[in-house]
Amino acid sequence: MRSFVHAIVDPLGFHARSCVTIAREASRWASAVIVRDAEREADGKSMASLLALRARRGDVLSVTCKGPDEAEAASAIEALMRMSL
Repeated sequence: MRSFVHAIVDPLGFHARSCVTIAREASRWASAVIVRDAEREADGKSMASLLALRARRGDVLSVTCKGPDEAEAASAIEALMRMSL
């Protein structure tokens, strides 16, 4: 299991475009991807599930990847989130 945390800095928060981008990247990997905020949990491969987090600027998300390619998945998703969120 690989995990990392990410604080959202984008003024728009976790908006539709960023959720689609994250879900597409997460779907490339066999590992399960779970994104959590302080109160909720979302499937990282589902844009709708990610949007339901309603994460805003300043919120801290915890991302956990679990499966055969968890290290690669976590690295790729973390890099993407740092670039776009």
